[in-house]
Amino acid sequence: MFLNKTINKEYFLIAGISIYAFFVNWVSGNIGILPIDSFAFLDTGYSILNGKLPIRDFWIFTGLLVDYMEAFFLLLFGNNWNSHLIHSSVMNIFVALVFYFFLKDFKLRKRYIIFYCISFSTLCYPVSGTPFAYIHSYIFSISSILFLILAIKNKSKILWFVFPFICAFSFLSMQTPSSYILLILFFTVIYYFLKFKDYINLKIFLIGSVTVLALFIIFLLLTKTSLLDFIYQYILFPLTIGEGRISGDDSAYVSLAQQANFETLFGDFKFIHFLFIPLIFITLKHFKQNSFIMNLLNVILILSIISFIFNQLVTANQIYIFSLIPIIAAVLHLNVAKFNYNSKFLVVVILISLVATVKFHLRYNVDRKFHELENVDKSKALNASIIHPSLNNLKWINKYDEPLNEIKLLKNAIQVIESDSREKSLITHYQFISTILNKNLNILNRWYLWDNNTHPTENHKYFHIYKSLINRNIQNNNIKVIYLLGLENEILFENVKNYFTDLCFESTNLVEKRFSVHEIVNCKKK
Repeated sequence: MFLNKTINKEYFLIAGISIYAFFVNWVSGNIGILPIDSFAFLDTGYSILNGKLPIRDFWIFTGLLVDYMEAFFLLLFGNNWNSHLIHSSVMNIFVALVFYFFLKDFKLRKRYIIFYCISFSTLCYPVSGTPFAYIHSYIFSISSILFLILAIKNKSKILWFVFPFICAFSFLSMQTPSSYILLILFFTVIYYFLKFKDYINLKIFLIGSVTVLALFIIFLLLTKTSLLDFIYQYILFPLTIGEGRISGDDSAYVSLAQQANFETLFGDFKFIHFLFIPLIFITLKHFKQNSFIMNLLNVILILSIISFIFNQLVTANQIYIFSLIPIIAAVLHLNVAKFNYNSKFLVVVILISLVATVKFHLRYNVDRKFHELENVDKSKALNASIIHPSLNNLKWINKYDEPLNEIKLLKNAIQVIESDSREKSLITHYQFISTILNKNLNILNRWYLWDNNTHPTENHKYFHIYKSLINRNIQNNNIKVIYLLGLENEILFENVKNYFTDLCFESTNLVEKRFSVHEIVNCKKK
């Protein structure tokens, strides 16, 4: 009887955390938009369902796994905005439960586990709300850390087999921060097996790793995706972005030197530091007395935090790593409890986590800072079902345009595109139009930022690779017309026309600097 009550209570806790993790992201993700981020992966996911695949048919430089996951959720729940949010909300559930079982395995008391999991799920995916490659990679990176610690702690064959899969998922979601974390974990794995001679689990780990590699090769073969194209798009081109930002190249829109200042390092990340610095102190102070597994956990977490912060500085995105705060707090809690520190210290740790959770929940999940909406009157938002029923639940507003004006533009643009029966390509950051129209609009790539930030432009050493893919796309799909749609001056034809070889266009501006049509015509002989 007691066992049954315990199991029922466990199910109740898991269900409660899952429901909260889902709906806190659901509510946040429905508040406002930043077109370039909010709709990423919607049309690419839809394209996969229609046989147009990333790398092979359109340019990507990140988010390969996220595209296929999006396609899965669209297939399961339909071509609509809700499927898009279910995707990110399920990811929030996944990592919250990984964190839950991790803390449970370390025998932290239930009330603290619940607190840290609620705090973590509040600050994890809801800062964006919608699928975002960095956060997918961050989630899988965090999960890979926790999986490895538990695999070592429990000598679990299942976890040793699954661990390489989680690592692969993190890299195939986004090359960074996963690469930094995987490097840390790689050396940890080598150290562990050399020290403990755990040959049984080494064999399991190698089987898992070989299986992952084999499945990836099978994936490339089945999708007819060139390994060389994968290397160019997913490895070599992104390396040039990182190199440019670290070195301060003129083509980079931001440099590491600009970001690595006192205000950013200690101002933006102060709540992380409030817990990170004590964790370093306790780790060093008790290193000899602490158990191997706790030292391993502390050291991996410390190195990972440094890596996550470094990655934030290099990418210069909105900060998405505040959910590290409850993780650090929970690990600090485990250390404090073990060495019998004054209970007031533990109260301070919990209070810092609580204050940070409330603060960043209000700033990011309610005010929507991640999508640059913190100073926008969100009471003006309109239900996006006005644009199309499949966008129901989304409250449409962004910082760049009045909702009514933007919705009017989009409705007119969608009507024009839908009524055009020719094969066409749409270049836009409103990457939901293929999905809602249930039409393949032959997208060229997910994002269109110039200066080599999302794809190579004319002055880039890999531009010929990109240009070849674009022209192949146009030719193979018999494209007759190209539409450009965006915010004012966001996507202009003068930035696009050099992509095409031996093509001439007859161009018409339908809405000045926002919506234009470019028909492919026979070139006049000179």
